[in-house]
Amino acid sequence: MSDSGARHSVLIIGSGFGGTITALAIAAHFKGTDKRVLMLERGTWWTTPLATVQDREVETYDFLRSKNQPVQHWASADDFSGVIDLVTRCLRRKKNEDGLYELSVFGRRGLLGLRTNDGVSILRACGVGGGSLVYSNITIQPPDLVFDDRRWAARTRWDKASRDQYFDLARDAIGYDVLFALAKRAAGANRQPAPDPTTAVNTGLSRILGRSTSLPEPQWRDSSTAPGLKQLDPARYPKLGRPGDLLIDRGRIFQVLMSQLTADYGTVDLAIGDKATVGTGARNYCERQGRCNVGCLPGARNTLNKQLMKAIYGTFGGGAPPLADVLQLEPLAEVQLIRSLPGGGYEVEYLQRDPEKPWVARSTTAVADRVIVAAGCVGTTELMLRCKERGTLPHLSDQVGFGFSTNGDYLAFLRETDYHVNLNRGPVTTSFAHFNTPESGPNADPIKFHTIEDQGVPRALASLVGTGVPFMQSLSKGRHLSNRFFIALTVIRYGWTRLADYVTALFRNSAVRQGQFSSEDEKTVRMMCCVAMGRDASVGRFRLGRGWRDTALRIRREDGKRFHEDPIYREIDGTLARFAATLTSRKDLSFENPFLSPTSALLGGKSIALSHPLGGCIMGTSAANGVVDELGRVFDASTEGGRGVHPGLYITDAAAIPTALGVNPSLTISALALRAADTIIEEMS
Repeated sequence: MSDSGARHSVLIIGSGFGGTITALAIAAHFKGTDKRVLMLERGTWWTTPLATVQDREVETYDFLRSKNQPVQHWASADDFSGVIDLVTRCLRRKKNEDGLYELSVFGRRGLLGLRTNDGVSILRACGVGGGSLVYSNITIQPPDLVFDDRRWAARTRWDKASRDQYFDLARDAIGYDVLFALAKRAAGANRQPAPDPTTAVNTGLSRILGRSTSLPEPQWRDSSTAPGLKQLDPARYPKLGRPGDLLIDRGRIFQVLMSQLTADYGTVDLAIGDKATVGTGARNYCERQGRCNVGCLPGARNTLNKQLMKAIYGTFGGGAPPLADVLQLEPLAEVQLIRSLPGGGYEVEYLQRDPEKPWVARSTTAVADRVIVAAGCVGTTELMLRCKERGTLPHLSDQVGFGFSTNGDYLAFLRETDYHVNLNRGPVTTSFAHFNTPESGPNADPIKFHTIEDQGVPRALASLVGTGVPFMQSLSKGRHLSNRFFIALTVIRYGWTRLADYVTALFRNSAVRQGQFSSEDEKTVRMMCCVAMGRDASVGRFRLGRGWRDTALRIRREDGKRFHEDPIYREIDGTLARFAATLTSRKDLSFENPFLSPTSALLGGKSIALSHPLGGCIMGTSAANGVVDELGRVFDASTEGGRGVHPGLYITDAAAIPTALGVNPSLTISALALRAADTIIEEMS
């Protein structure tokens, strides 16, 4: 536990990409000094319960426990019992505040659990490592057209050359580790040999399209539109129904068919180890289990908790912790308020939860010269709104809460494709396709830029998806859709019919295998799942809830539209319709988003379900149009022109991003965090 009487040099709220990368960069600079860095994380540690290449004896769990750290295991079951484990143990809620997933639904509560939905539902992580624990490992740099937007306050001084340098640094920070990336940059600046990458926590970024690791790489076709982009050559696969060398079916089918729609497509750079090594330096590698979003059992993903554990505690094999004397992390610490102190610095109030009874918490405070807020878009914005309302941080910008973006997040399924897609095999995402970029084709409109990616489904969710999606689609076409009673009756009837089918199948199965006994792979073998992101208007606004019926945060668009009415979703729907035409010969089938179905609307749950929220404390040129400047420094609105800042107060996460990115945001958040860290180090020096 932290010493509440001590004054820390830097206190960091959150351990996701913004928090961890900033913390490690600052702590590395202060190594060997008397400065101390404290991280507060509201969640706990998470790790695999199974043996891995690096941890044959499954020692990580016990190692962390020996350091008095609270730790939990991923939900490991790959059948429907895994869903039950996810919902009962891993979902964060009252009396289970150490859960991994938190589903934030905004609106006004009604009778019988029903509510008025604000149109947005956000799935976010709660654990050491933040969003890296549950994301799809995708590192994509947004096209330059995104940063040409006038809302990017950094665009004049963060030119393309500087931007590319920080994105390259971020790739190394995520792919290897932050300390390696900084050492490599310093070596390059001093014209010295680069550090040995085998000493890093991870083995770098990977492009994964093979069915197993260490197979010969695919015969890539270098893109004519983007240097270094690796594309499958569609000419090699004229008949998609035939085996495609040793490739993952989903990635092969996605890229070959997407090549008919855009020239800007390829294989994503994944933060996953995929190098099967031997000997004492053996590393974990991807085993194509498709579990990226629910916990990697082989331990191959480059999650940030690995970097934090090594930096603070070393490894169970005896490795020395390089930053143990500088960096401290306090899990199960949920920040409530930041208060500026008269003599300078800040006091942070937080709830310290009991690891054995996380619903029991005691109020605690910590004091620091500087505070870095990196609690994620939702967490950071709620905290800053609370501080503004209570006046604990005087003269915050009136723009707190503005500029929220869904990032165009979209999830859709197409069933009964003409091909065996095999959703459960491989990493959760292999490939992407950009639309309305200069490279995608003629007549591109940058306002309509969006990205489509393939998305796998973990086996634990296969039964839910394989039967639930068709059921939702059929229910949406029912005659009694206008009546909730008839929907409930239909659901009960459906469940009863399924139960009866299982009973009768026991007697019929001896003659012909019954569908009830198909595997999880078979349930989704002919289904394609895609996720999309795009440039929405970024005009959402958060506010604190009022009264017991409101959720903690409420949200709406400033232009009066519903979030799903943003024009970018028409563009995404149009692209998916063209993609569907290449995937299935059935004209009556299309990609459908289960969260925007008529059934969801009737039940009060129609919303954009997303996992990449952006904005709420956006960067600007002054307090008149932003909450922070381009380097993450929080504006003081009382200063002349509103350009002055609160000394030592920063925001370094997705909340500061002023527009939609149209791609997965982890790499951009990391690049901005590294730039902010350089500034903080320079100021403190």
